[in-house]
Amino acid sequence: MVLLPSDSDYKALFEAIAAGDEAAFEALFRQCRARVYTLAFKWTKSAFAAEEITQDVFISVWTGRGHLSDVQDARAYFYTILYNKVSRYLKNEANKARILRASLQGAKEFSNETEDTVYLNEGQRFINKAIGRLSPQKKLIYELNRREGKSYHEIAERLNLSPHTVKSHLVQAMKLIRNYLKDNALSVLWLLASLLS
Repeated sequence: MVLLPSDSDYKALFEAIAAGDEAAFEALFRQCRARVYTLAFKWTKSAFAAEEITQDVFISVWTGRGHLSDVQDARAYFYTILYNKVSRYLKNEANKARILRASLQGAKEFSNETEDTVYLNEGQRFINKAIGRLSPQKKLIYELNRREGKSYHEIAERLNLSPHTVKSHLVQAMKLIRNYLKDNALSVLWLLASLLS
């Protein structure tokens, strides 16, 4: 990579800058700025970043001017400063992108969790309406079985019924709930469609 035409052409310029010669620094800036900018842009794909990096490279040259008289290879010197600035920029951008992806993923998971909760709540609301339409005995048997996890025998013992009667009531309750949901399927679909829009 050729950054500067010749190291020997810049040795005297570097020495003058090392002594604090601002005119020599301006001359170096005019001669090298376009090439530094071009390389920075090539690596970052951002005009703004390339301009910032170019400025940073020359600020580093000026603030480190005390060492310029020791520089043997001007191309390597510029390339090293430029490489470090671009590398730092790309690492920062990668970190920002990673943080953004993580926060978007978290927001998406939160959004999905919220939607799932809404669907679950609305589905449960329709089931509760169906349960509310059951006779008191069927409703009690359904809730003891489905919500409290009681077996047919436990429910039968508690309500002084035969296990067969408990099973029969539960089967009928489930059938009534299914029929209610089927009869109200359009309402459920409309609700889900409105939630998705």
